[in-house]
Amino acid sequence: SADGMDIVAVHHTAKDAVAYVRSGAGPMFLELRTYRFRAHSMYDAELYRQKAEVDAWKTRGPIHTFTARLKAEGKLTEDMFAALDADVEAEVARAVAFADAAAWEPVEALLNDVYTTAGGPR
Repeated sequence: SADGMDIVAVHHTAKDAVAYVRSGAGPMFLELRTYRFRAHSMYDAELYRQKAEVDAWKTRGPIHTFTARLKAEGKLTEDMFAALDADVEAEVARAVAFADAAAWEPVEALLNDVYTTAGGPR
């Protein structure tokens, strides 16, 4: 179990789990506790939590805390972060453009790899 909001803790926990499994000791289950910033769906009014709660958790967001840590350790400058952020934004924009330009999945294929209790995989 680890704080899933802490990138370093997740790395160490996963590394230990991989070593355990590779040693032949058996399977491993990881619990990485995180916080969901967004609603369950676009129709979720989020009446079960306050905006202040979400805002407080956002200050512990993995990207925010990890970049702050790297900056504090002198391993990342604001210019380096800005360049990395721009690269990521461009990569995401390319991926979205690729997806938008792609053909839609044929209706006949929509149930491929969907499992049912009645007939197994399609």
